[in-house]
Amino acid sequence: MSIAIGENLNRDIQTLNSFERLLSCTKEKLLCNSNTVAKGDFWKTFEVNVNNALLASKDIVGLNDWKIQYIGGHKFPDIVARINEKQAFGIEVKTISTRNRSWKIMGGSIMESTRIPDVSRIHVFCARQKPFEIKYRSFEECVEDVAVTHSPRYMLDMDVSNNQSLFKRLGKTYDEIRHMKNPFDAFKEFIVEQRKINLKKRKLEDDFWWYSPNSNQIDSLELEDQKFANKMVGLEMQFWNQLTKDVQRFLRAYLLILFPNIIEGNYNDASKWLLQTQGVINPSFRDTFSAGGRKCLRGIDVPKIIYNIYSWKDDLINIFNEKNLPQQQFDHWGKKVLAISKFSACEKNVLAEIVREIGENITH
Repeated sequence: MSIAIGENLNRDIQTLNSFERLLSCTKEKLLCNSNTVAKGDFWKTFEVNVNNALLASKDIVGLNDWKIQYIGGHKFPDIVARINEKQAFGIEVKTISTRNRSWKIMGGSIMESTRIPDVSRIHVFCARQKPFEIKYRSFEECVEDVAVTHSPRYMLDMDVSNNQSLFKRLGKTYDEIRHMKNPFDAFKEFIVEQRKINLKKRKLEDDFWWYSPNSNQIDSLELEDQKFANKMVGLEMQFWNQLTKDVQRFLRAYLLILFPNIIEGNYNDASKWLLQTQGVINPSFRDTFSAGGRKCLRGIDVPKIIYNIYSWKDDLINIFNEKNLPQQQFDHWGKKVLAISKFSACEKNVLAEIVREIGENITH
Protein backbone atom coordinates (compact mmCIF):
# COMPACT_ATOMS: atom_id res chain seq x y z
CA MET A 1 0.00 0.00 0.00
CA SER A 2 1.21 3.52 -0.80
CA ILE A 3 1.24 5.89 2.15
CA ALA A 4 2.12 9.53 1.64
CA ILE A 5 3.53 11.76 4.37
CA GLY A 6 1.22 14.63 5.19
CA GLU A 7 0.11 17.13 7.76
CA ASN A 8 -2.10 15.94 10.64
CA LEU A 9 -2.52 12.57 8.99
CA ASN A 10 -4.73 9.83 10.26
CA ARG A 11 -2.17 7.10 10.95
CA ASP A 12 -4.63 4.45 12.00
CA ILE A 13 -3.69 1.40 9.95
CA GLN A 14 -7.32 0.35 9.63
CA THR A 15 -8.24 3.69 8.06
CA LEU A 16 -5.31 3.48 5.66
CA ASN A 17 -6.29 -0.03 4.66
CA SER A 18 -9.86 1.16 4.13
CA PHE A 19 -8.67 3.87 1.74
CA GLU A 20 -6.61 1.31 -0.16
CA ARG A 21 -9.64 -1.00 -0.44
CA LEU A 22 -11.77 1.90 -1.65
CA LEU A 23 -9.34 2.77 -4.45
CA SER A 24 -8.86 -0.88 -5.41
CA CYS A 25 -12.61 -1.50 -5.59
CA THR A 26 -13.07 1.69 -7.62
CA LYS A 27 -10.43 0.59 -10.11
CA GLU A 28 -12.01 -2.86 -10.53
CA LYS A 29 -15.48 -1.40 -10.95
CA LEU A 30 -14.27 0.96 -13.70
CA LEU A 31 -12.37 -1.81 -15.48
CA CYS A 32 -15.45 -4.05 -15.40
CA ASN A 33 -17.45 -1.26 -17.05
CA SER A 34 -14.82 -0.31 -19.59
CA ASN A 35 -17.26 -0.45 -22.51
CA THR A 36 -19.20 2.40 -20.94
CA VAL A 37 -16.37 4.31 -19.28
CA ALA A 38 -13.64 4.28 -21.95
CA LYS A 39 -15.47 5.80 -24.87
CA GLY A 40 -16.15 9.15 -26.52
CA ASP A 41 -14.53 12.22 -25.00
CA PHE A 42 -12.85 10.13 -22.32
CA TRP A 43 -10.85 13.00 -20.84
CA LYS A 44 -14.08 14.97 -20.29
CA THR A 45 -16.06 12.19 -18.60
CA PHE A 46 -13.55 10.11 -16.65
CA GLU A 47 -13.56 12.36 -13.55
CA VAL A 48 -17.33 11.90 -13.17
CA ASN A 49 -17.02 8.15 -13.76
CA VAL A 50 -14.39 7.89 -11.03
CA ASN A 51 -16.62 9.81 -8.63
CA ASN A 52 -19.59 7.52 -9.37
CA ALA A 53 -17.43 4.41 -8.91
CA LEU A 54 -16.14 5.76 -5.58
CA LEU A 55 -19.70 6.36 -4.39
CA ALA A 56 -20.66 2.79 -5.23
CA SER A 57 -17.44 1.29 -3.88
CA LYS A 58 -17.53 2.92 -0.45
CA ASP A 59 -20.63 0.93 0.50
CA ILE A 60 -19.22 -2.28 -1.00
CA VAL A 61 -16.10 -2.05 1.20
CA GLY A 62 -18.13 -1.03 4.26
CA LEU A 63 -17.32 2.68 4.44
CA ASN A 64 -20.91 3.87 4.78
CA ASP A 65 -19.89 6.76 7.07
CA TRP A 66 -17.38 8.17 4.59
CA LYS A 67 -18.57 10.96 2.30
CA ILE A 68 -17.42 11.24 -1.30
CA GLN A 69 -17.38 14.86 -2.48
CA TYR A 70 -16.83 15.68 -6.14
CA ILE A 71 -14.97 19.01 -6.32
CA GLY A 72 -13.86 19.22 -9.96
CA GLY A 73 -13.10 22.57 -11.57
CA HIS A 74 -9.64 23.93 -10.87
CA LYS A 75 -9.35 22.72 -7.28
CA PHE A 76 -6.78 20.22 -6.00
CA PRO A 77 -7.64 17.41 -5.55
CA ASP A 78 -10.64 16.65 -7.79
CA ILE A 79 -12.46 14.37 -5.33
CA VAL A 80 -12.43 14.25 -1.53
CA ALA A 81 -13.10 11.13 0.54
CA ARG A 82 -14.13 12.64 3.86
CA ILE A 83 -13.61 10.32 6.83
CA ASN A 84 -15.01 12.72 9.42
CA GLU A 85 -15.20 16.47 10.05
CA LYS A 86 -11.46 16.76 10.60
CA GLN A 87 -9.99 14.07 8.36
CA ALA A 88 -10.12 13.69 4.57
CA PHE A 89 -8.18 11.93 1.84
CA GLY A 90 -8.00 13.18 -1.74
CA ILE A 91 -8.14 11.67 -5.21
CA GLU A 92 -6.62 13.62 -8.10
CA VAL A 93 -7.92 12.28 -11.43
CA LYS A 94 -5.69 12.25 -14.50
CA THR A 95 -6.02 10.93 -18.04
CA ILE A 96 -3.19 10.21 -20.45
CA SER A 97 -3.29 10.65 -24.19
CA THR A 98 -3.45 7.36 -26.07
CA ARG A 99 -0.41 8.39 -28.10
CA ASN A 100 1.60 8.89 -24.90
CA ARG A 101 3.04 5.44 -24.27
CA SER A 102 4.61 6.38 -20.95
CA TRP A 103 2.71 7.12 -17.74
CA LYS A 104 4.10 10.63 -17.45
CA ILE A 105 1.78 13.59 -17.14
CA MET A 106 1.88 17.20 -15.99
CA GLY A 107 0.67 17.84 -12.45
CA GLY A 108 -0.36 21.05 -10.74
CA SER A 109 1.61 24.11 -9.70
CA ILE A 110 4.15 23.65 -6.92
CA MET A 111 2.52 26.67 -5.23
CA GLU A 112 -0.73 24.67 -4.78
CA SER A 113 -2.84 27.80 -4.40
CA THR A 114 -6.00 25.81 -5.23
CA ARG A 115 -5.39 22.99 -2.74
CA ILE A 116 -8.29 22.07 -0.45
CA PRO A 117 -6.71 22.82 2.95
CA ASP A 118 -8.02 20.00 5.15
CA VAL A 119 -7.13 17.16 2.78
CA SER A 120 -4.02 15.33 3.94
CA ARG A 121 -3.18 12.26 1.89
CA ILE A 122 -3.69 12.60 -1.86
CA HIS A 123 -3.55 9.75 -4.37
CA VAL A 124 -3.35 10.17 -8.14
CA PHE A 125 -5.88 8.05 -10.05
CA CYS A 126 -4.73 7.89 -13.67
CA ALA A 127 -6.16 6.17 -16.77
CA ARG A 128 -5.41 5.65 -20.44
CA GLN A 129 -8.27 5.11 -22.91
CA LYS A 130 -6.87 2.72 -25.53
CA PRO A 131 -6.17 0.16 -24.23
CA PHE A 132 -8.14 1.04 -21.10
CA GLU A 133 -5.74 0.90 -18.15
CA ILE A 134 -5.77 2.42 -14.67
CA LYS A 135 -2.97 3.10 -12.20
CA TYR A 136 -3.19 4.80 -8.82
CA ARG A 137 -0.49 5.87 -6.43
CA SER A 138 0.23 8.37 -3.66
CA PHE A 139 1.01 11.85 -4.99
CA GLU A 140 4.32 12.02 -3.14
CA GLU A 141 5.56 8.79 -4.68
CA CYS A 142 4.72 9.60 -8.30
CA VAL A 143 6.19 13.12 -8.51
CA GLU A 144 9.23 12.59 -10.73
CA ASP A 145 10.43 16.13 -11.37
CA VAL A 146 9.55 19.79 -11.71
CA ALA A 147 8.72 21.14 -15.16
CA VAL A 148 8.26 24.77 -16.10
CA THR A 149 5.88 26.20 -18.66
CA HIS A 150 4.87 29.67 -17.50
CA SER A 151 5.15 28.59 -13.85
CA PRO A 152 6.84 25.66 -12.05
CA ARG A 153 4.70 22.52 -11.99
CA TYR A 154 5.09 18.98 -10.76
CA MET A 155 5.77 16.29 -13.36
CA LEU A 156 4.14 12.97 -12.48
CA ASP A 157 5.16 9.48 -13.53
CA MET A 158 2.96 6.62 -12.36
CA ASP A 159 5.84 4.19 -13.03
CA VAL A 160 8.72 6.00 -11.31
CA SER A 161 10.48 3.79 -8.74
CA ASN A 162 10.12 4.77 -5.08
CA ASN A 163 13.77 5.72 -4.65
CA GLN A 164 13.70 7.86 -7.82
CA SER A 165 10.74 10.06 -6.87
CA LEU A 166 11.66 13.74 -6.65
CA PHE A 167 11.12 14.03 -2.91
CA LYS A 168 13.34 11.00 -2.21
CA ARG A 169 16.10 12.53 -4.30
CA LEU A 170 15.71 15.89 -2.57
CA GLY A 171 15.70 14.33 0.89
CA LYS A 172 12.61 16.35 1.80
CA THR A 173 9.00 15.32 2.20
CA TYR A 174 6.23 16.66 0.02
CA ASP A 175 4.62 18.40 2.99
CA GLU A 176 7.87 20.04 4.07
CA ILE A 177 8.15 21.59 0.62
CA ARG A 178 4.52 22.57 0.10
CA HIS A 179 4.50 24.54 3.36
CA MET A 180 7.54 26.60 2.38
CA LYS A 181 6.93 30.26 1.56
CA ASN A 182 8.55 29.74 -1.85
CA PRO A 183 8.57 26.00 -2.68
CA PHE A 184 10.87 26.57 -5.65
CA ASP A 185 13.70 27.24 -3.18
CA ALA A 186 13.72 23.49 -2.46
CA PHE A 187 14.32 22.65 -6.12
CA LYS A 188 16.67 25.19 -7.64
CA GLU A 189 20.04 23.91 -6.36
CA PHE A 190 19.05 20.34 -7.20
CA ILE A 191 18.09 21.26 -10.77
CA VAL A 192 21.24 23.26 -11.40
CA GLU A 193 23.36 20.31 -10.24
CA GLN A 194 21.39 17.88 -12.39
CA ARG A 195 22.00 20.07 -15.41
CA LYS A 196 25.73 20.23 -14.71
CA ILE A 197 25.91 16.43 -14.37
CA ASN A 198 24.07 15.93 -17.65
CA LEU A 199 26.28 18.38 -19.47
CA LYS A 200 29.40 16.66 -18.11
CA LYS A 201 28.17 13.21 -19.16
CA ARG A 202 27.56 14.39 -22.71
CA LYS A 203 30.67 16.61 -22.62
CA LEU A 204 28.58 19.50 -23.86
CA GLU A 205 29.44 23.13 -23.43
CA ASP A 206 26.98 25.95 -23.69
CA ASP A 207 26.79 29.50 -22.50
CA PHE A 208 23.02 29.83 -22.40
CA TRP A 209 22.29 31.33 -18.98
CA TRP A 210 18.89 29.61 -18.74
CA TYR A 211 20.51 26.22 -19.23
CA SER A 212 23.12 26.24 -16.47
CA PRO A 213 22.81 29.35 -14.33
CA ASN A 214 24.47 29.83 -10.99
CA SER A 215 22.47 30.37 -7.81
CA ASN A 216 22.73 34.15 -7.94
CA GLN A 217 21.23 34.22 -11.42
CA ILE A 218 18.33 32.04 -10.28
CA ASP A 219 17.62 34.32 -7.33
CA SER A 220 17.40 37.30 -9.66
CA LEU A 221 14.72 35.74 -11.84
CA GLU A 222 11.01 36.13 -11.52
CA LEU A 223 9.41 32.91 -10.29
CA GLU A 224 7.40 32.52 -13.50
CA ASP A 225 10.62 32.69 -15.51
CA GLN A 226 12.49 29.98 -13.62
CA LYS A 227 12.83 27.73 -16.59
CA PHE A 228 14.20 24.55 -15.16
CA ALA A 229 11.89 21.90 -16.53
CA ASN A 230 12.49 18.19 -16.63
CA LYS A 231 13.02 18.60 -20.37
CA MET A 232 15.62 21.30 -19.92
CA VAL A 233 17.55 19.29 -17.32
CA GLY A 234 18.15 16.32 -19.59
CA LEU A 235 17.31 17.39 -23.13
CA GLU A 236 19.49 18.72 -25.89
CA MET A 237 18.30 21.58 -28.04
CA GLN A 238 16.11 20.67 -31.03
CA PHE A 239 15.05 22.47 -34.17
CA TRP A 240 11.35 22.82 -34.95
CA ASN A 241 11.62 20.61 -38.03
CA GLN A 242 13.00 17.79 -35.85
CA LEU A 243 9.74 17.58 -33.88
CA THR A 244 7.00 15.15 -34.84
CA LYS A 245 3.96 16.56 -36.63
CA ASP A 246 1.80 15.88 -33.55
CA VAL A 247 4.15 17.81 -31.29
CA GLN A 248 4.35 20.69 -33.77
CA ARG A 249 0.57 20.77 -33.97
CA PHE A 250 0.17 20.86 -30.20
CA LEU A 251 2.84 23.52 -29.64
CA ARG A 252 1.42 25.70 -32.42
CA ALA A 253 -2.00 25.82 -30.77
CA TYR A 254 -0.56 26.07 -27.27
CA LEU A 255 1.58 29.05 -28.23
CA LEU A 256 -1.46 30.81 -29.67
CA ILE A 257 -3.18 30.41 -26.30
CA LEU A 258 -0.22 31.55 -24.21
CA PHE A 259 0.72 34.39 -26.56
CA PRO A 260 -2.28 35.78 -28.50
CA ASN A 261 -0.06 38.67 -29.65
CA ILE A 262 1.26 36.17 -32.22
CA ILE A 263 -1.93 37.00 -34.15
CA GLU A 264 -0.76 40.57 -34.70
CA GLY A 265 2.73 39.51 -35.75
CA ASN A 266 4.55 39.81 -32.42
CA TYR A 267 6.58 36.61 -32.11
CA ASN A 268 9.29 37.63 -29.62
CA ASP A 269 7.72 36.38 -26.38
CA ALA A 270 6.51 33.14 -27.95
CA SER A 271 9.82 32.27 -29.61
CA LYS A 272 11.65 33.06 -26.37
CA TRP A 273 9.29 30.79 -24.39
CA LEU A 274 9.69 27.98 -26.91
CA LEU A 275 13.46 28.12 -26.59
CA GLN A 276 13.67 28.64 -22.84
CA THR A 277 11.11 26.08 -21.69
CA GLN A 278 11.11 23.47 -24.45
CA GLY A 279 14.64 23.75 -25.83
CA VAL A 280 13.22 24.20 -29.35
CA ILE A 281 14.67 26.59 -31.93
CA ASN A 282 12.35 27.71 -34.70
CA PRO A 283 14.25 29.76 -37.32
CA SER A 284 11.04 30.29 -39.35
CA PHE A 285 8.71 31.27 -36.53
CA ARG A 286 6.58 33.62 -38.63
CA ASP A 287 6.08 30.99 -41.34
CA THR A 288 4.76 28.55 -38.73
CA PHE A 289 1.78 30.82 -38.10
CA SER A 290 1.03 33.14 -40.96
CA ALA A 291 3.05 32.51 -44.10
CA GLY A 292 1.02 32.50 -47.32
CA GLY A 293 -0.63 35.90 -47.44
CA ARG A 294 -4.43 35.70 -47.51
CA LYS A 295 -7.16 33.06 -47.88
CA CYS A 296 -10.89 33.09 -48.50
CA LEU A 297 -12.93 32.07 -45.46
CA ARG A 298 -16.73 32.25 -45.33
CA GLY A 299 -16.76 34.47 -48.37
CA ILE A 300 -14.29 36.97 -46.89
CA ASP A 301 -10.68 37.48 -47.94
CA VAL A 302 -8.81 37.22 -44.59
CA PRO A 303 -5.17 37.18 -43.47
CA LYS A 304 -3.65 33.70 -43.32
CA ILE A 305 -3.39 33.83 -39.51
CA ILE A 306 -7.19 34.10 -39.19
CA TYR A 307 -7.64 31.21 -41.61
CA ASN A 308 -5.12 29.20 -39.60
CA ILE A 309 -6.92 29.84 -36.30
CA TYR A 310 -10.05 28.44 -37.95
CA SER A 311 -8.09 25.41 -39.23
CA TRP A 312 -6.59 24.78 -35.79
CA LYS A 313 -9.88 25.29 -33.94
CA ASP A 314 -10.16 21.69 -32.68
CA ASP A 315 -6.61 21.77 -31.31
CA LEU A 316 -7.34 25.00 -29.43
CA ILE A 317 -10.56 23.55 -28.00
CA ASN A 318 -8.76 20.41 -26.83
CA ILE A 319 -6.11 22.42 -25.01
CA PHE A 320 -8.61 24.73 -23.31
CA ASN A 321 -10.56 21.65 -22.17
CA GLU A 322 -7.49 19.77 -20.93
CA LYS A 323 -7.42 20.72 -17.25
CA ASN A 324 -4.06 19.03 -16.71
CA LEU A 325 -2.33 21.64 -18.83
CA PRO A 326 -1.50 25.12 -17.67
CA GLN A 327 -3.61 27.59 -19.61
CA GLN A 328 -5.08 31.03 -19.66
CA GLN A 329 -8.80 31.09 -19.12
CA PHE A 330 -10.72 31.13 -22.40
CA ASP A 331 -12.54 34.38 -21.60
CA HIS A 332 -9.26 36.17 -21.00
CA TRP A 333 -7.81 34.76 -24.23
CA GLY A 334 -10.91 35.67 -26.24
CA LYS A 335 -10.80 39.28 -25.02
CA LYS A 336 -7.12 39.55 -25.92
CA VAL A 337 -7.74 38.20 -29.41
CA LEU A 338 -10.73 40.43 -30.09
CA ALA A 339 -8.84 43.49 -28.83
CA ILE A 340 -6.36 43.21 -31.69
CA SER A 341 -6.91 46.26 -33.88
CA LYS A 342 -4.92 45.45 -37.02
CA PHE A 343 -7.83 43.80 -38.88
CA SER A 344 -10.62 45.38 -40.89
CA ALA A 345 -14.22 45.22 -39.62
CA CYS A 346 -15.07 42.29 -41.92
CA GLU A 347 -11.94 40.39 -40.94
CA LYS A 348 -12.63 41.02 -37.26
CA ASN A 349 -16.18 39.72 -37.63
CA VAL A 350 -14.86 36.43 -39.02
CA LEU A 351 -12.34 36.18 -36.18
CA ALA A 352 -15.08 36.89 -33.62
CA GLU A 353 -17.18 34.04 -35.06
CA ILE A 354 -14.27 31.64 -34.74
CA VAL A 355 -13.63 32.69 -31.12
CA ARG A 356 -17.32 32.26 -30.33
CA GLU A 357 -17.35 28.75 -31.85
CA ILE A 358 -14.31 27.80 -29.78
CA GLY A 359 -16.00 29.14 -26.65
CA GLU A 360 -19.14 27.11 -27.28
CA ASN A 361 -17.03 23.94 -27.00
CA ILE A 362 -15.24 24.80 -23.76
CA THR A 363 -16.56 22.58 -20.98
CA HIS A 364 -15.19 24.38 -17.90
